[in-house]
Amino acid sequence: MNILKRITYGEIFDIDTKQYKSVRVVVFDHENLIAVLHLGKINAFTLPGGSIEEGETPDQAAIREMREETGCEIEVMHELGIIEENSKTYDWNGRNMCFIANVKGDKGIQELTQIEIDEQTQVQWLDIHDALDLIINQKANVRDEHEKGILEIMKERNITLLRETIRVLKC
Repeated sequence: MNILKRITYGEIFDIDTKQYKSVRVVVFDHENLIAVLHLGKINAFTLPGGSIEEGETPDQAAIREMREETGCEIEVMHELGIIEENSKTYDWNGRNMCFIANVKGDKGIQELTQIEIDEQTQVQWLDIHDALDLIINQKANVRDEHEKGILEIMKERNITLLRETIRVLKC
């Protein structure tokens, strides 16, 4: 996969950091709407995805994460690329494998983690352009500077992913 973007705070790391490998998915339903997660507790919006577990391929992780976060079975249609995220400030960096997928069958019920339940995470289905506008203009209720930094990285990742999807699909 090609690297779509590297998101950093300042210079590249001069300390050891943990690398998280994850997937991010723009998933379309039968009405050509995409899944967007609303984190109600802080009023933030993000695209679904999550960590790749030990022994999983990125495709398998995408399928599992979409079942958990959206309640939907999916078919991965296209590999978009990689978005790398680095945070010198927070001793963290991530490598997101990004995909476009379609919902297979009917929508089901989310299988959220306790953290996602505590964040009041709900899936919404929106037009891709409306989702992009919503994410660009979101006004999250951040609780501290750490959360503000993480949300800025998430926002930039989501904007990049949606713009690349629009470019690739010409929609």
